[in-house]
Amino acid sequence: MPTKLDPLTFLTTCGLVAACSCPTWSAHASPEAQSADSTWTHYSSVELFMEGSMLMEEEFWHEAERVWAYASGTRPKNRVLKYRQAVCLHNIGEDWPKTVSVLQEVVNAPLTLRYDPFNPNQKLPPLDAWLWLASAEHRMGHFEEARGHVDSFLAKAGEKHGSMEWASKILAEVRFAERQLVAPTNASVAPMEVNSESNETHPVLTADGRTLFFSSNRGRSNGSNHGRVDPNSKAHYYDIYKTEMGPDSAWSDPEYLNIGVRHHAKVVGSDAFGQKLVVLDDDGWTHELKTTQRWERGWTVAEPLYLDKTIPNEGEIVFFPQKDRLIASLKRRKGEGGFDLYESSLDEHGRWSKLKSLGSRVNTWGDEITPFVAADGQTVFFASNGLQSMGGHDIYRTTRNAAGGWTEPEHLGSPINSVDDDMAFVIGAKGEVGYFATRRNLTRGDLELYEVDMNGGGVLEQELVVLSLDATELESADQPEFLVVRDVETGDVVQRVEKQNTDDVFNLILPTGRDYIVESLSEGEAEDAGTGDNAERSTAFSRRLSLSEELEPEVIEVPFEDVFLTEEVEGMEDGSAEVQELAFVVTAPKPALEVGGTDEAPLSAESKEHAAEEPEQTEETTDAIEDASSSTVEEALKEDVAVERAEEKAEAETEEVADTSVDVSSEQNEDTAKPQATEKQGDDKSAVVQRSSVEPKVESAPIAPLALSDVGSGQALLAVQLYSGQVHSGRMDLTSVVDHVKNAATQGTPVIRIEGSASDGPSSRAGGNLELASSRAMDVYLRLVGSLKEAGLEQGRDYRTVVVRRVQPDGDTPASFRGEGVHPASFQYVRVDVDLP
Repeated sequence: MPTKLDPLTFLTTCGLVAACSCPTWSAHASPEAQSADSTWTHYSSVELFMEGSMLMEEEFWHEAERVWAYASGTRPKNRVLKYRQAVCLHNIGEDWPKTVSVLQEVVNAPLTLRYDPFNPNQKLPPLDAWLWLASAEHRMGHFEEARGHVDSFLAKAGEKHGSMEWASKILAEVRFAERQLVAPTNASVAPMEVNSESNETHPVLTADGRTLFFSSNRGRSNGSNHGRVDPNSKAHYYDIYKTEMGPDSAWSDPEYLNIGVRHHAKVVGSDAFGQKLVVLDDDGWTHELKTTQRWERGWTVAEPLYLDKTIPNEGEIVFFPQKDRLIASLKRRKGEGGFDLYESSLDEHGRWSKLKSLGSRVNTWGDEITPFVAADGQTVFFASNGLQSMGGHDIYRTTRNAAGGWTEPEHLGSPINSVDDDMAFVIGAKGEVGYFATRRNLTRGDLELYEVDMNGGGVLEQELVVLSLDATELESADQPEFLVVRDVETGDVVQRVEKQNTDDVFNLILPTGRDYIVESLSEGEAEDAGTGDNAERSTAFSRRLSLSEELEPEVIEVPFEDVFLTEEVEGMEDGSAEVQELAFVVTAPKPALEVGGTDEAPLSAESKEHAAEEPEQTEETTDAIEDASSSTVEEALKEDVAVERAEEKAEAETEEVADTSVDVSSEQNEDTAKPQATEKQGDDKSAVVQRSSVEPKVESAPIAPLALSDVGSGQALLAVQLYSGQVHSGRMDLTSVVDHVKNAATQGTPVIRIEGSASDGPSSRAGGNLELASSRAMDVYLRLVGSLKEAGLEQGRDYRTVVVRRVQPDGDTPASFRGEGVHPASFQYVRVDVDLP
């Protein structure tokens, strides 16, 4: 019940029985607390009245409810005592059926307009009892009953009654809830398996969506909190727990975090990847924000959070992913009312600015609480009971607009929101699955965590990729202290990344469709980066990342050396079976090649013949590499293959290969490929040409067939090409290749050759057409390596990979590639060969 509209507050007519609109710690009372309490045996009726009133003033609702229940038990016909008990039950919000039952007893006899909240001998309850009853019925979804009891109030109250606005709000919430329930969003929700019989609230999620922190007042598994209860709720104090998502997408058993807080410990926020937490230490009287961080043996003892003298260490504070801005939920005298949201940012000297309100669009007379800043750094989720809602606190989102303000809050709709309290919404960088706390379960009445699948409903402003660079294979002396990410186009620093406390991992959060330079710097240099200081930096690693616009939001795990030490590795392992159909390109300066060296690694005699067949194409590729040395895409080739590739390619260009198992001349291509291309065109759905034991695949139009030469029985061949030179490698069905590699791996160590090609036409890309060719090849590479890992095959151990890219003139397309219906730009393709040496 909103404080400003509560007719039973000190500011209006109630005085000592003010109702708090902000969430309170709620719990199931212990059996001892449910039994008759003898504490007040010797209290007079006036003393009981004063005791209960003071407890309500301090918002100790559980204790106050027990006082009024005891008093009502001694005087069962006194409906004023029952009324006060019902007000407490309403604010606790755990047992709506009981709340309705008590209020029905209150309204079954006359009510009065002349209610004196300070009179311990008051005989009649106030007319507002109808509104308390209507509000409780609304929380149970009994909309018609709620309307009827609001009408009962309106029939007796005059236009100047202090609770008229509250009555209007109840009716508005009923109407809004009905509309939302009949037109829900595409999202689907379900309770999480980590819930217990106690309360679970305030989830905090890492950007990769794999670690979830939350607060719960459950009994600890080792019994260490037995007997330690909140004197108000008579339930255990809240603790902080952590759960992690496993490979099967199931959450692990919650792990208790011992951070040295003796009373309520509520997790408020964390950094992007769960290395540091902001927690609220609440003993019932005082509330203090503290911080704790992960270390090798667990978590440090929580210490007071101090940012600046202008920013109180109370309420709730959450940080933006780059830690240079924050959002705070605070109750201040100059606010709009109740808890409001404020923002602050770091200046160039490392000082936090004064708190600034998010404005009247966001803040209301009610409470705006549980803020969460999404990984895109632009979207803020929060809960409010002052905006148009379905009932209680609902969840909203707002984003920063072009003028630097905040947009009109957007209600997330049903089923995320319900007629009861919904709050603390969090979501990962992919924007697909979120989590929140809710009271919607009437059979339990307490808070529990729900999972929400957005089902395609975009709630983030940008599509993001989380790139996790694992440096565990590097020696400690070789590991950088910081990585700094710069936007290639603007030169601005977009992210400073510190290695995780306990894992040698660097986590990057990057919007797609952009190019970046990633540099390794020392701590001091990382702090100076982006300040305009042009002093020479001791950069040990510097590479270019190019994220395609077609890249879907994803979490990608890559060994650090695959990105930065490209001359020593064979392929870039994504490390995650979840990566599917991604276009991910890493660009970096090209190592110097020997004379005759190319950007291709040979596989076998057949591969050499392919190279010898098109010498002018290799020259074009080599020229492109030299012209764009700082922006080309690095193949991830291991050292042994890297050494072989220059030597064997040079040999292929100067010597005639005598030992060939397959004639791949243009004449044979034309003879052997055209009939198969014509056969496939009969269905107008051809895109894939395959040989040997690999069954042909069918793709949808407008893909055209790509005529290629026959290959031997020891090889598999897969290729795809589109009209207008547009290659969508995501349409390639790699199932047959995976099966072929699995079979070949039982006979030896197969070598997979992935080739992406682009024409030499005009390009607006920063990396030119070579980057386009690389993007195509790497898209297939990531998908294929991920699928093989799911199949139990490890790169380097079970198979080897070579990634090749070409830029070549359309005019040089061999005649064998110009079958009927094939676009002239036949070098706009991706192909995969598998060879068993």
